Amino acid sequence: MVSFIPRSEPDLTPLAGFPGWFSALLRARGIRTEEAAEAFLHPAAEQLHDPLLMPDMAKAVRLIRAAVENRDPILVWGDYDVDGISATALMVETLREEGADVSFYLPDRHGEGYGLNEEALRSRAGNARLLITVDCGISNHREVTLARELGMKVIVTDHHQLPETLPEADAVLNPLLGGYPFRSLCGAGVALKVCHALQGPEGMKKRLDLAALATVADIVPLLDENRVIVTLGLRQIAAGLRPGLKALLDTADITPPLASEDLAFRLGPRLNAAGRLEDASQGVRLLLTREEGEARSIALHLDRLNRRRQEEEREITRQALIQIQSDPRSEARRVLIAQGEGWNPGLIGLAAGKICERFHRPTIVLTLQDGAATGSCRSVPGVDIFRMLSLCGELFLRFGGHEQAAGLTLPADRIDELRERLDEAIREHCPEDCFRPTEAYDLEMPFSLFTPETLGLLDLLEPCGFGNPAPQFLTRNVSAQELRRVGRDRSHLKLTLLDGAGVRMDGIAFSMGEIAEKGWDRLDVLGCPGRNEWNGRTTVQLTVRAIRPAEADADGLSRTGGSGQPSAPELIAFFGKIRAMQEKAPFPAKKTGTGFLPAGAPGLRFLKTLALPDDTLRGVYRLIRDTRFRSLSELAASADLSEAQVLTALRAFEETSLVRWQLQPFGIQLLPPVRCSMDDSPTLRFLRTLG
Repeated sequence: MVSFIPRSEPDLTPLAGFPGWFSALLRARGIRTEEAAEAFLHPAAEQLHDPLLMPDMAKAVRLIRAAVENRDPILVWGDYDVDGISATALMVETLREEGADVSFYLPDRHGEGYGLNEEALRSRAGNARLLITVDCGISNHREVTLARELGMKVIVTDHHQLPETLPEADAVLNPLLGGYPFRSLCGAGVALKVCHALQGPEGMKKRLDLAALATVADIVPLLDENRVIVTLGLRQIAAGLRPGLKALLDTADITPPLASEDLAFRLGPRLNAAGRLEDASQGVRLLLTREEGEARSIALHLDRLNRRRQEEEREITRQALIQIQSDPRSEARRVLIAQGEGWNPGLIGLAAGKICERFHRPTIVLTLQDGAATGSCRSVPGVDIFRMLSLCGELFLRFGGHEQAAGLTLPADRIDELRERLDEAIREHCPEDCFRPTEAYDLEMPFSLFTPETLGLLDLLEPCGFGNPAPQFLTRNVSAQELRRVGRDRSHLKLTLLDGAGVRMDGIAFSMGEIAEKGWDRLDVLGCPGRNEWNGRTTVQLTVRAIRPAEADADGLSRTGGSGQPSAPELIAFFGKIRAMQEKAPFPAKKTGTGFLPAGAPGLRFLKTLALPDDTLRGVYRLIRDTRFRSLSELAASADLSEAQVLTALRAFEETSLVRWQLQPFGIQLLPPVRCSMDDSPTLRFLRTLG
């Protein structure tokens, strides 16, 4: 069962005129003063740091300007992921605008791998006098030396961790060097600083869209300069000024306003698909083109590649899961390993991530070829997978990575030995708590605070992502009015919830459809409110991140055959059970008998009083059509019915699309009239079968 843990102890003291809950969110992000709040909530280009503060930047600018003046050919060497593709396009576009003779090269993911390589350098040495790396090069000591021996000057621009010694390039740009004020730029962010130094603020602003795309995709903290880059870059992308990005938006069916999630989960994967399955240079050409027809053609091709990537990834994940689940010891293992012949090495990391997330255990997926196994690892917080692999280092032909992800190659006949050795190492060095799923939340909040005004304040925290996570709120011990599967494959969960104050909240929980069958009455839910736009109306809807049975179960319903009468929230929760039962197995036309009642049902005699005839229901509908009622009790008195009977009527009207309603604050909204039968209501149909 998932554990909910607070990110920090909240300080609810008002800050900068904001309510306590929002002030607590600001402080959790390191904001302590009104001035800091203003800068964080209103990012502006003026907040970007002077690019000349980065060591070697002035030297790099001199080298580039000399090459342009002398017409020396320049080669930009990038990488095959979104950051490398975007950084390459950004640097090439800047240099072309400066009048440079410039070309670019991206290595093949499968044949060459990451960074500079000798063969490609030698083949291009005659056509380049200046080599500029983007998003790579900081660890390519031998290749940088070779490039200089071949007659090239070399500028390395990178953002990855520094080696013990730097390559002997003519200039090395990395925000981790010296005292540069912000150390977490991505590769395209460093390229943007070069553009800024060459062309000033106006030139830099034209390429914020490319840097924003890379910043989100490369999962660097969305703070300081990155927050400015992404905020302004999102607006630029939404304006549709770059044909390539506009075509990507169209193929992904994205309409403004944009959020960082659109870049991370919809644009980024399409660009990445080029390098995973074919040639990453397609992505560079897309971002550079000014021809709408060419942009549309490339974007459609990348969309097809991404669909193919998704299919192959799903198949790899499916086969890997079969292997893992067929292992009789899988539940006891601390690391999960699966292998397959010819699995695409560009996709196995994605499959490992999916399986790791599902089982909350470190996962390695290996592809086998010519007696060797090449794998990608994904880990969970608390398990430093690079350190654990290091304890088995003699098994590998090569390996590398960091705490949460790594890559490796080993002889295929040593996979079983790796499985046992790595499992033992993790058991010995990692505490049991690492394997219990946890979800962090910012604050506990009642549904009454999830209002349009709250959404307006939450908008100010965007863009959210790594380093500035979307706020998560915990609401405890809520009543489940309705839990049902939705979506094309019924994998998602639609919720209608009632908190302790009787405030109703609709919600959606993606990929949690199986919870509909669990029969949970009272829940602790963790999520964030957002806007749900449907049929021309905008309402507040909770996007649920995690659910568990309430720690304090307040179920007070009597058992079948008793005479207990539930409270309104309890009765609404029971109605949700009825809907879930109907989703699972339609009710028979004949009487069901008391054995069909779910556990925790109100008494049978009481339930029979709720099987209202159509004439009574028509009378209730006329009342709510003609009169505005301020409370449930007021409506019940006017209808001469019990509150439970009125709740049943409202439930039936809701299920037949005649009304929307909520208990607290009490309100009923009439929907456009439709032809329907009251037997179309699962709740009423069930009650009428009880005789």
